[in-house]
Amino acid sequence: MKMFKVFTVALLIFCAVLPVEARIEKREAIFYLPGRYNFATQRVYPELNAMLNVIDIGHGALAEVLITTKDEARAIELIEKDLFNRVTRMFLGKEPRPRFSPSEETVAPEGVKLAWRVNKAFDWTHYLHRQVYDILSDDRVADKDQSIREALGYYLTELERTFPLKIKSMQLMEGQSFSGYWKERYPRFNGAIWAYHWLQLAANEALLEPDPEARRRKIDTAVGEFKKMFADPSRLPKHMPMAHEISPTFAKRFPEIAATFDNLHSFHDIYMDILTNPAVRNKRDAVYRQLDLMQAPRKDLETMPLHPLPPIPIEQQQTLLQMDPEEAMAMMMMTTEEQLDFLEMSPEKRKEKVDQLKKEADHSGHSGS
Repeated sequence: MKMFKVFTVALLIFCAVLPVEARIEKREAIFYLPGRYNFATQRVYPELNAMLNVIDIGHGALAEVLITTKDEARAIELIEKDLFNRVTRMFLGKEPRPRFSPSEETVAPEGVKLAWRVNKAFDWTHYLHRQVYDILSDDRVADKDQSIREALGYYLTELERTFPLKIKSMQLMEGQSFSGYWKERYPRFNGAIWAYHWLQLAANEALLEPDPEARRRKIDTAVGEFKKMFADPSRLPKHMPMAHEISPTFAKRFPEIAATFDNLHSFHDIYMDILTNPAVRNKRDAVYRQLDLMQAPRKDLETMPLHPLPPIPIEQQQTLLQMDPEEAMAMMMMTTEEQLDFLEMSPEKRKEKVDQLKKEADHSGHSGS
């Protein structure tokens, strides 16, 4: 009995002194909602599917480098040069792509240890991403809208893994003390992440095309535009693409899913800021605090109108994608007609318009105080 007590005390002491990221969190494995459409994207649009698989590697490998590399200069070199070049070679077909979506625990074991709850939320929402693509890709599905609603219902059975069904405030991504560090220090790979998000949104829009041949042309165009961004990194997006601008038809038809995806993409940026910003000392506590804020369904919701743009042909979206975050935020306050006018302006005129809107907002704030 005495030996048992000694062992118990020793075990408790051992657990107490473990680094926080090494403490045990329960793992629960769950998978897609069963459906004959599962993995249809791989069968029908193999090149798009290959891009999505490489994107999964890029996300996981990025977090792994940031967590395991303590020297910032070395991390910047590994990510901005080595990892960027690696995913570029895979996107452009110069290096083998994974045939299947890799497990996050395989690509980023240390990242999974650091923040398992985040990994669960990322994986679960990526599953919904993939199921939506599969349903829309598979013309054997008689009622695609109903199947997508069923996939969303399944997603919502795991609330601790979900992102909200309404868009959260962009201030969570742009307006916190740690915000902006990631894109300032890692601008090229930040653009790569935003390109990933663009392709995912562009695919949602293209897959709604009812005619199979026209749908294939749109998917091929989206994949082609995506590859151009990596062949010429000056074409990478300068702001985080959102559903109301890139996939407005999808956002109108499935607003809750579109909001969930926008929130996921926003949280990717928050996570990267926390991992890279040296002012954030306890990464795990910080990221879990932010996950709680992001998952709260009725707090910190976006109040800007987010009027949708009309669908812009995929090959004509570069002007939009080259707008910086300030310009994109300004567009979030404009009517659809004002946004279209804004897109036609010269960079100088757009800057004048942004400055005017900021002055009006400042004046409105002072008047209300």
